[in-house]
Formats: sequence, structure tokens, C-alpha cells
Amino acid sequence: MDELKDTNQSVFSKLLDPALHTNPFGTNLSGARAYRRAERIVAGVILLTNHLSREDELYRSTRKVSLALLPILLDLKDEMRSLTSSKMREFHGALRHLISLLKMLVFSGSVSVQNADAVTNALEELNTFVIASARSNLSESLQLSKEDFADPQVPYKGHLKDIKDKARIRDALSLKDTVVASTTRTLTSDDSKVPGPRGEAIVNILKVGGELNMPDIAAHLPEYGEKTIQRELAALIGQGLVRRVGLKRWSKYSLAA
Repeated sequence: MDELKDTNQSVFSKLLDPALHTNPFGTNLSGARAYRRAERIVAGVILLTNHLSREDELYRSTRKVSLALLPILLDLKDEMRSLTSSKMREFHGALRHLISLLKMLVFSGSVSVQNADAVTNALEELNTFVIASARSNLSESLQLSKEDFADPQVPYKGHLKDIKDKARIRDALSLKDTVVASTTRTLTSDDSKVPGPRGEAIVNILKVGGELNMPDIAAHLPEYGEKTIQRELAALIGQGLVRRVGLKRWSKYSLAA
């Protein structure tokens, strides 16, 4: 059993964790994170039901509903801002259906209460995350800027002709590189600091969302507590990767220029 557990953890880490170049979500960071969460949940359901008979109705239904979560989330990527859209209702319905099937697996004696609770809690957290994302600009696939609305027409200046230089131009002065001791700086280990997984997640959120307050950042990192996020933000500020504007609860964070 321990060998199987170790193998499962290895499969999770090799197949589910690495970032892929294929990203259908574009700038919709919330959608991408929700999809990755759903992948882990579906993988967990598959592992839980591996021992069931292929002819078992609960086996077929649980696998079918859990696998359907993935295409539902792919279809939802452009409608995450609307909690009343048909795709959002389909998503909520699939979650509730899967939770019911997990309960039936417990009653049938096929799955332990602890394992069913773990998957159910993950489904509830996914639901909370998607609802919180609806009020965030990180859940949109389209990002507009003022440059998109600028007049593309360039004022007509008339025809310009090339002017050929007839005179030979030479530099009057000989320039030499001057080393100024006060402006040179030795590269230290602090200059090459790379944020860890939490810091990288925060940097990616700010890269898409621009200037955000603490609740907005925390809404996209429900797996971490606010104190953990605050400590990570303080570290990023110390590294010069993030800047803060405002005081206390009015503070907003953005990537350092």
C-alpha cells in the first residue's frame, strides 16, 4: 500500500505540477488555476475508484461526472465573470452531482469517509475559488488598454525624399571609456534572488492584474492564509520585485518597474 501511495504521489508530481506551453486560458489566470485544481480532483477520484468493478454503476457515474468537470471548466473560461451564465450553472451542477456520488460510494462501503471528505472539501474549495474569481479582473481572457482605442491614422505629412549625404563626416573627438568607481557595483547573491513557488504565484497574479489589494491577491491563492501571503509580499518587496502603495488595509501591490 505504501508503494502504491509513493507511486501515486510521483505521478501527481510528474504529470500535474509542471507548467505546460499549451494554455487555452490566455490572460485568464483564474481560469487556468481553477482548471489545474480540477485536474488534481479528477485524478484523486480516479485513484479512489480504481478498485471498483468496471460494471459498477457508481464506478461509471463517478468517473463520467468527474471527467466532465474538465471540459466544463474549459468552456467556462470566457464566462467566469457571470455567476448566472448557463456554463456557470452547469459547473455548479456537476460539482454537486459529484459530491452526491462520493457520498453514495461511502454508503456502499467502496470509499472511506476520510477520503470522500478530502475530495468533497477540494470540490467546495474549487467552487469558492471560482465564485471569488467572478469579481476579479484576473478571470477575463481579454485585457484592454487605452492604446487599443487610439486613432490609428497617422497625420499626412506629404512625401518625403531621401537626402543623400555628399560630405564626409568625421568625429572631431576621440572618445574613451571612463570607469567611474562610484557607479560600479559588484553582483551579489541578493541581485539574483528568484522567488519561491508562492512568490512566483504572486508575481504572476500581479503581472496580469496590475495593481491589486490584499483581498484580490488572497482570492486567487485560497490554499494559503493571509498571513502567509503578507509575509511573501514583504519578502518580494525586500527583493525589489514588488512595490506597495498606501497604508494598512488600503495598501495596493504591483510589480516594481
